[in-house]
Amino acid sequence: LTDCPRTCELTLAMKCTTRRLTVYSVLFTLVSVTIFNIARPASRHSLEIHPDLEADFPHDAQIIHAEARLHTDQALHTEEEVHQVSGDHHAKEAHKRPEPTVNRELEPGVEREPEPATLAEAAPDAVGDVHSEGKDKHDGVGAEPPAEKGRGKAGGGYLPPKSTKVEDNQLTSELAERYAENNVIMVTWANNHYHDFVRNWVLNVRKCGVSNFMVGSMDNELLEKLIEDEVPTFAMQSGMTTQDFGWGTANFHLMGRKKIELIYLFTEMGFDILVSDVDTVWMQNPMAYMARYPAADILTSSDHLANTVQDDGLEDPNRAQSPANIGIMLLRHTAKRLAKEWVEVLEKDDKIWDQNAFNDLFRRGSRGAKTEDNLIQGYGGELKVGILPVSIFASGHTYFVQRMHEKLKLDPYVVHATFQYSGTEGKRHRMREALLWQDAPEYYDPPGGLLTFASDIPDEMLKSSGTVDGHFKLVNHQLLQIRSALAIAQQLGRTLVMPKLWCGFDRWWAPHHGKIPGSSTELPYLCPMDHVFEVETWLRPMPENEAGPTINFREYSFLENPSVPKELLDSAVTVELVKTCGNDTSCLQGGGEAAPSGVKKIVAEKGFSDLEVMRLLHNYKDAKVLKFSTMVGVFSGFEDRQKMELFSTRLKRYAGLWCCKHAHPGHIWYDMEFDVIPHKDRHNRLWEKPWEPLTGP
Repeated sequence: LTDCPRTCELTLAMKCTTRRLTVYSVLFTLVSVTIFNIARPASRHSLEIHPDLEADFPHDAQIIHAEARLHTDQALHTEEEVHQVSGDHHAKEAHKRPEPTVNRELEPGVEREPEPATLAEAAPDAVGDVHSEGKDKHDGVGAEPPAEKGRGKAGGGYLPPKSTKVEDNQLTSELAERYAENNVIMVTWANNHYHDFVRNWVLNVRKCGVSNFMVGSMDNELLEKLIEDEVPTFAMQSGMTTQDFGWGTANFHLMGRKKIELIYLFTEMGFDILVSDVDTVWMQNPMAYMARYPAADILTSSDHLANTVQDDGLEDPNRAQSPANIGIMLLRHTAKRLAKEWVEVLEKDDKIWDQNAFNDLFRRGSRGAKTEDNLIQGYGGELKVGILPVSIFASGHTYFVQRMHEKLKLDPYVVHATFQYSGTEGKRHRMREALLWQDAPEYYDPPGGLLTFASDIPDEMLKSSGTVDGHFKLVNHQLLQIRSALAIAQQLGRTLVMPKLWCGFDRWWAPHHGKIPGSSTELPYLCPMDHVFEVETWLRPMPENEAGPTINFREYSFLENPSVPKELLDSAVTVELVKTCGNDTSCLQGGGEAAPSGVKKIVAEKGFSDLEVMRLLHNYKDAKVLKFSTMVGVFSGFEDRQKMELFSTRLKRYAGLWCCKHAHPGHIWYDMEFDVIPHKDRHNRLWEKPWEPLTGP
């Protein structure tokens, strides 16, 4: 500076001061970030920026933040490597979680490539995050120490992807970790055909307080809808049909393979996956239940049809020998070797059913000895496996038919729509009957109003329904009432609310003596609609010139649904039907006349025709609900023969079959015109004598 003029000295001094201020600012920012994160719960991602907030950070601060994150990750990684945990391998895994991006155990000779350092893709832990009851300590559900609970967005809200493009919605460990809780993530998957099932599934898991879930989208249409609905999702385009998979079809088996690949992917990334088929409905949050069995590598549902325990504990594996059902199961990441072999088995044989393959694997080398918690050694002794209680992790039979949870006075966690008929429509209807399905608002206020009736079920018929003949006598008595109700509903343009159905014999796919062998079914029983009727046929449009006007219907529990508007319930008129009016002054109208308007109860004689019932109720077109007191002997028939023939065509397609007697063939078709002599049934067989339950065709 000796040769520099005074002005040069001042200029250099100002530059030095500016540099000092810049350094001080950088140091201040680093110190601030460090102090802020010391105050937060310890987490690998405690320094990550929420993507939605990155735009608010100055560019220099983002660089400083990224550098600080690298140093912190290195420090935490070193701490994980030196951390020693005593106890069995599950306790070790619980405190030493594999890196979520790749599996720690690599194939021999394969080296892990270094991962690029990027700014956070997962949201940071929320300061002061409050977890659900029963999750404040390490509970063994996943492989996380207490400080790692509630990381990501589980319980914190939905974070939208960059776009609806497939490439922006790939499944990554960072994405899964965002929604995982205690290292566990509940997963289902579907294509666009099952969008309403996905919507119902999501609605119910959220209602239960489950937030650590994701839905795999098997086509672009569903992916876009789920993003619009703000449902955590990822793309798993399969190249399969966007329609119904169809049980047992090639698409069904291909879908199953995608499912197993997904299971393996999650376990390979180090996550515990709670698998849930989309045709399930959750009624309780299962995470605390799974936490009761930290030693289990696998907890699976079962097709067993009898409970081996009276409480909510795991089934006795030595007695519950039916196949495991993979529609509901927890696989911890310690079961990844099984998951990998599962994929390999399916890749070698495109005809093997994924569920059969799993049963073969987990039972291989299984040992009869069980723990106090009813866990057994499976998969060659490598894994501990438990069978979830069939009463509360229910199949379609233990829930809808046996109602096992009611008999044991237990609160169910989930029901899986298995052991049912009529395809997808049958599943949907069963859930509606059980008030487990949420429809659009217009479903609960159908145009034209509703028609209900009190079903007549004689005690003597119930008591004598323990034979094939007795069963059909009971069901046929109900078919006559439903037939009359359908005819009246069609003429009045109303939607029929189905009555409860009672059956003397269960329905199955093989011969039996009233109930499925090994089941705990009590006979007679309240049977689902799909045990007697072909629900999908009722919903399938028929040309009016072939089958007359469409007859819409609702489930028997419809008026109990809280979604039904109060205005509809308040707009109800009772139609009491008597054998004859005689001197009864309550019959305010004469025979064949219209009932006077403005009354809440109409009394009329039974035995009216289609035109007579239309005249009788002419003044009540605006009533939302017509409640008939009975349908026994109510409808005398159609005055127009052509209308009668069209109605007959419709009826022939409605009834289903019962299965099975010990014969070949063993099934017997229901006939809604069994009392008509002569008549032709749906198979064009001519009945010129009283109907009887014949097998076939």
